Amino acid sequence: MSKNSSKWYKAHINDEYVKLANKGNWRSRAVFKLKEIDEKYNLITENSIILDLGSAPGGWSQYAAKKHKNIQITAIDLLHMESIPNVNFVQSDIEEFSENYLKKKNFDKIDLVMSDIAPNISGIESADVPAMLNLADIVVEVAINTLKESGNLLVKLFQGKGTDEYMKDMRNYFEKVRIIKPKASRSNSREIYMLATGLKSKSTIQGE
Repeated sequence: MSKNSSKWYKAHINDEYVKLANKGNWRSRAVFKLKEIDEKYNLITENSIILDLGSAPGGWSQYAAKKHKNIQITAIDLLHMESIPNVNFVQSDIEEFSENYLKKKNFDKIDLVMSDIAPNISGIESADVPAMLNLADIVVEVAINTLKESGNLLVKLFQGKGTDEYMKDMRNYFEKVRIIKPKASRSNSREIYMLATGLKSKSTIQGE
């Protein structure tokens, strides 16, 4: 193990949220990011229909499924994800899923689209931020096509050049757009979350 890898591993196993995840049998520390946001904004409610894009290893779907038994969750990832009770997992690329599954199933009544997906990180801001925005674009396109009117979107972004403009553009589609930095998000990370609530009606969006 290299010096940098050893340093990362030591920090990882000593991380407060990694310990909490292990203690609570959660699949990842990322569950605490969603938990904090959900507890403040009440995104996951009874009878919700949820789409989790880039779901593996499954922490977010696991949290949602445990919070309420009477919700419908469809989780999508190109990587395999171990099954979770009450979660329908589709192993697929998001774009392929959008083309081959959503159109056939006529999804248009989703309450919440959530995505913690991220690109492979290079450590170079000028490469990582645009790569993240490109992924977010794919998620947003799915969200706009599947969310019911007034539905909500939670998606990961990286803070950097172009992010503020991206947020501004999202206000054309949603009533309220917020940036959130959960406590479980490492302080030295550019990771932030965009919470876009209240999808506007299709007639309003087309008119803007």
